Amino acid sequence: MKPGRIAETLALMMVATTMGMTGPVRADETAPPKAAAPLGAFWALPKEDGKLTLVLAGQAEPVTVAVSNTTILSGTCLDCNLPLEFKPGESAKKCNVCGCAVSNASCIVGKPMKDGTWQAMIKGLPHGVALRPTYNMPDKPESGLKRLAVDLRSVLLPVTGLETQTPAQLLLLVKPLGGSQAEMIDGGKRLSIHLKSDWTFAREAKLEKALTTMNAKLVVAEDAKPAQ
Repeated sequence: MKPGRIAETLALMMVATTMGMTGPVRADETAPPKAAAPLGAFWALPKEDGKLTLVLAGQAEPVTVAVSNTTILSGTCLDCNLPLEFKPGESAKKCNVCGCAVSNASCIVGKPMKDGTWQAMIKGLPHGVALRPTYNMPDKPESGLKRLAVDLRSVLLPVTGLETQTPAQLLLLVKPLGGSQAEMIDGGKRLSIHLKSDWTFAREAKLEKALTTMNAKLVVAEDAKPAQ
């Protein structure tokens, strides 16, 4: 290539580079990350049909929300480890993602459910499993649930007796359970745990046993007992 042509090519490359550096940035590069749904957990099933009461981080009292036919229930199929979504009326139907013989509700819980309703599914999860609500109107639980996500890697547990525990002591408590982080929130009334792997019934039982040695215990509503 002739020297003049080389210089011309280099000049064009510099212009292109400069325009790329100063050109407009796409909107998705500047948009803030989407906020995670609130951290919650099952508290009770009101007598009124289509309602669910949750304990929510940052809320002093449990909150009751409406579950409609259009609410999306989401989580992970514990049979095939694929993301799973379905509506309440589809809880008893065969798994939406892998087509296995068990129901959507059973796939979320990880064991056969005699009752294929969404209510039984919620009660059948290990106590404290995070349920992350998205409301029809942002920040307005009274507007009803648009989506309810089951998050097996987070736990929210109302407790008593752990108010004086330091962060280091809490971490020692949850490490044998697969926990990577633990803290007391909401004035020392709730234990928040983040896990490296799924929260299970075995880990729940192990935690309850450990709490008894510390003169502490889980606070559980009567209606929060797992479905049989």
